[in-house]
Amino acid sequence: MTRESVPGGVLKSGEERRILRGHLWAYRNEFETLPEVRDGGVFDLFTPARRFICRAFYQASGGIAGRVLSFHQEKVDGVFLRKRLEQALRLRKRLFPASAVYRWVYGESDFLPGLVIDRYDSVAVVQSSCAFYQLQRETLARILLETEALATVAFTGEQGLEVHGQPLCPQELCFGDLRTQVSWEGAQKTGLFLDQRENWPVIRRFSGEAVVLDAYCYHGLWGIHAAMAGARSVIGIDTSETAIGQARLNAERNGVRDRCSYEKGRAEQCFESGRTFDVIVLDPPALAKSRGQVKKAMGLYEDINRKALNALGPEGILITCSCSHFITRDVFLEVLKRAARSVSRPVRVLEVRGAGADHPVLPAMPETEYLKCVILQAP
Repeated sequence: MTRESVPGGVLKSGEERRILRGHLWAYRNEFETLPEVRDGGVFDLFTPARRFICRAFYQASGGIAGRVLSFHQEKVDGVFLRKRLEQALRLRKRLFPASAVYRWVYGESDFLPGLVIDRYDSVAVVQSSCAFYQLQRETLARILLETEALATVAFTGEQGLEVHGQPLCPQELCFGDLRTQVSWEGAQKTGLFLDQRENWPVIRRFSGEAVVLDAYCYHGLWGIHAAMAGARSVIGIDTSETAIGQARLNAERNGVRDRCSYEKGRAEQCFESGRTFDVIVLDPPALAKSRGQVKKAMGLYEDINRKALNALGPEGILITCSCSHFITRDVFLEVLKRAARSVSRPVRVLEVRGAGADHPVLPAMPETEYLKCVILQAP
């Protein structure tokens, strides 16, 4: 692709400043003119004075019209993608030298905006809603299979899984001394929520002889860590029967099935029962998927945390999370303060954590720092 063959769009005066500082989204309302380019096609962005800003791919719908691929007019092809994938892989190998389970590509933070690739030993699962990567999926599959001798590359989407290489089979994985199986039948996201992998073990500090509630438990890994650290009992609750079944298998796999019970249902049901717990984990799905949902989500987060604090025993521990990137860390802490005030219970923050190191944050893009994991004690 030569420079002359790439269409160009012109930003309004001054709108390039945020992008030049390192933010990788160009919003539709920031353009003076957009080129005629297909969804997922590559185009260049210019100032009104025709100064080159960056090379991006086009999105036909939504507020983001362009996602920045490069600040150079370089060819976007298989060579370009291989370079970015290999760069991302080198970092993960430094972060996890003894493991082949990690987020291989974390979108904008790995300069492949809108793309997620999670690796589960011999399987790589690719997730993106962007047409650009749909157009590149054959190339991506080939590069991934060649780069690390993976057996299988699977693309997730509304139509199900598109598998390249060997058939997709369940994988048994190890996170320290915890063993789990990931199966893609009915799985959410790419199979596991790897952003919490460095947070799960933290529950062990508080779990000796504890009664634990693992709300929104998915595959049960918070609660199983607690049981392995000596928890007296663990209740896991989730709305997915498939997830509950996998959690039971994981508890058995780790030798703690006798202390772990699982129920299909809503977390609120446990709080309505009047039971109290020594440790409660709240790890719900994103409650604010757009900026317009923030106010409603704040109310939902406050309500569930208020109910959890009411169900927490003396000197209890609440591990509460938000994966909504529209809910900032400061906003989430404010929500927790309101929840504590509404039940007239003092709390103290022991630690505020985020996603693992395989989810690096771009300082110029606060959107890349989405996960909040707050550990509270209620004396």
